[in-house]
Amino acid sequence: MSGQNPADEPTPTEDIATRIVRERLGWRAPDLRRFTTGIAFFVYDVRQGAENVVLRIGRPSQGTALAESLALWQRLTPLGVPLPRIMVDGTAEDMPFVIMARLNGTDLGHVMAGLPPARLTAIAHAVADAQMATARLGPGIGFGYAARAEAAPHQSWSDVVAAHIDRSVRRITANGLFPANAAAGVLARFAAYRAALDALPPMPFLHDTTTKNVIVTETGDFSGIVDVDDLCFGDPRYAVALTKAALLAFGAGPLDYVEPWMQRMGLPDDAVFAFYVAVFLLDFMSEHGMAFNGNQAPSDAATRERLARLLAQTLGGTS
Repeated sequence: MSGQNPADEPTPTEDIATRIVRERLGWRAPDLRRFTTGIAFFVYDVRQGAENVVLRIGRPSQGTALAESLALWQRLTPLGVPLPRIMVDGTAEDMPFVIMARLNGTDLGHVMAGLPPARLTAIAHAVADAQMATARLGPGIGFGYAARAEAAPHQSWSDVVAAHIDRSVRRITANGLFPANAAAGVLARFAAYRAALDALPPMPFLHDTTTKNVIVTETGDFSGIVDVDDLCFGDPRYAVALTKAALLAFGAGPLDYVEPWMQRMGLPDDAVFAFYVAVFLLDFMSEHGMAFNGNQAPSDAATRERLARLLAQTLGGTS
């Protein structure tokens, strides 16, 4: 079924989620709330009394991806990467799913604006430590996004970045919400830095530890990391750049949150890093107004103007 169009597949529903929890956990009256940030999977916060779990459900063709993510977790957890405990593995079911323990807290972006600098530094250090633990898997074989090193699809890090930019260009062209030349500055920087990117090794890192997927309490205690479906093999600064771009674009918290993260890992804050931030701002522009599992907000002119301005400012600060 891997070649099936997702639009033709059965879609997870709240009724299916309720049935899974009743059958697998024996909960008679679970209270379900779907998270609004899921793009690849349908994710539910499930409660009954004082008990709380997270249920991730995929379409039938996503069973292999869910199973590979669990195998990855089994490799990462012993290295010290703080991931949720898996309670039920339903990846072999027709509608594949995983039930996991619910980490205490919420996405960092929901609370970081109200946290003191010392708390934010501690969280940044915890994320950096998780990234360094992931790096202990050792360099990969190829580059790009994959749950296993041997499955990384690209021959060089520049190929990964080129594919990322190309996807953004195609989306922007298809959506028609931004000018056709919106990517011109990013493409010019890419041409200038391609040789530097080609020299980088395929180091494994967690690519989506941004203002989401990093779970903290309201008082800023770090609980762990969620939604690790695969790794990226390449420059670990890419995850930091995504975080900075998210902070710029969505204003969840202070921009200097990323500085202790980079310092703890010994990562340089240079022109290439600024270029990465621009790549992700272009990506946000390309996603603007798109629907992912029904979770994306509609487009609006003010957001479009802000994203375009941030991209111009970021490119203006690189050389």
